[in-house]
Amino acid sequence: MRGLIAVAPIAITFAILIWLFTFLEDFIGGLLKDIIGPQFYFPGLGILLALVFIFFVGLIINTFLIQRLYEWGEKLLNRIPLVKTLYGSVTDLMSFFHKKDKSSEGRVVAIEYDNSRLLGLVTRENFDGLAEGIGKNDEIAVFLPMSYQIGGYTVIVPRSRVKPIDMSVEEGMRFVVTAGAPGKK
Repeated sequence: MRGLIAVAPIAITFAILIWLFTFLEDFIGGLLKDIIGPQFYFPGLGILLALVFIFFVGLIINTFLIQRLYEWGEKLLNRIPLVKTLYGSVTDLMSFFHKKDKSSEGRVVAIEYDNSRLLGLVTRENFDGLAEGIGKNDEIAVFLPMSYQIGGYTVIVPRSRVKPIDMSVEEGMRFVVTAGAPGKK
């Protein structure tokens, strides 16, 4: 059992990374072979090109023209029924973990409930622009992730029941997702 506990995290991590790299290499590498020909292709070129592409997108995304094109593309995607749901959800999730401001949204909190505490992340401080009755002025929205699963619950709770926890979002998510199991330091 100790051997399994030692090997499983490493094996699962490498299996996911290998699957991701293989998928990227097969997809992008296949396109590259068609474009540049198999004589100029070498294994790993697809991943290398993907990393270079992501880097350059990060560099040029801040230019005025590219920002306008990006906004136009987002508006277009947000008009397509199924795409807007998927794209909006992924965009919201990515922006939640990459906050530039120091707002309280995204902070780790504990909610007191029946002589216990639930760990969660503040996702919304106010309910402006939402349907009437979702939340009140003295309430906030907190996401309660579930351990060892993708998913969780969003609860609307009074601010008075929420206590800030001094930990990063990553530390909070790691704690909740692993059910508080002690990890390596």
